Amino acid sequence: MIILGVLIIAWIGALTRTVFGFGEALVSMPLLALIGFDLQTSTALIGAVGLLVALPATIREWHNIDFKAVRRLVTGSLVGVPLGILVIKKVPAGIVLHGLGIFLIVYGIYSLWRSFSGRIGRPHLEAQGYDYLAGMISGALGSAYNSHGVPVAVYGTLKKWPAQQLRAVLQAHFLCVGILVVASHITAGFWSLKAIELLAMIIPGLLITVPFGNWLVGRIAPAKAIKLVYGALIIFGILLMTK
Repeated sequence: MIILGVLIIAWIGALTRTVFGFGEALVSMPLLALIGFDLQTSTALIGAVGLLVALPATIREWHNIDFKAVRRLVTGSLVGVPLGILVIKKVPAGIVLHGLGIFLIVYGIYSLWRSFSGRIGRPHLEAQGYDYLAGMISGALGSAYNSHGVPVAVYGTLKKWPAQQLRAVLQAHFLCVGILVVASHITAGFWSLKAIELLAMIIPGLLITVPFGNWLVGRIAPAKAIKLVYGALIIFGILLMTK
């Protein structure tokens, strides 16, 4: 039953990533902890599944990717990773996660209200230098709490990227960072024969989950897709408050 639970949770996380472009770890990790699954194996599996989902998504969204922005985001992430390790050692996790959760809830509600009221507003943080800052925050939160997608998603909504471009940039960023994440998990000894066997069982389900997610995305209007991203930020903020 635990193995079945792990498979279902991994597929739910993959579907979340495919539809929203981020958030699979925020969904999967708490659920895996809830069923009492091993933390290191969970971390390794979710990292690998995220990489497997990002690869075909990046190829599919290739023409929508702003490669210069992705390069700046990834560069910033490389700087942010060691900062995340420092945060783990110096700052209580509850303070960071609750603070981030509150921010996402407030930001999501405010943005959702503005979108429904027709107040779109102008893009913010337009200077290219902010790409590095967003990437740095992403790298820090990714290495510390496996939450590297949230800062880039928030940043993309502030810049008013269209939903399709936001999803494309997120997936390309995840692909680059995901390679580093999986490599770090291997180096840290998170992988075992058990993890490899579970990943082999997860992969066939991804052949159904990912196309289904793409099918859903293709039937969501761009204006509605952005509202769904704001709604997802609220949900993920609540999950962070309870993580």
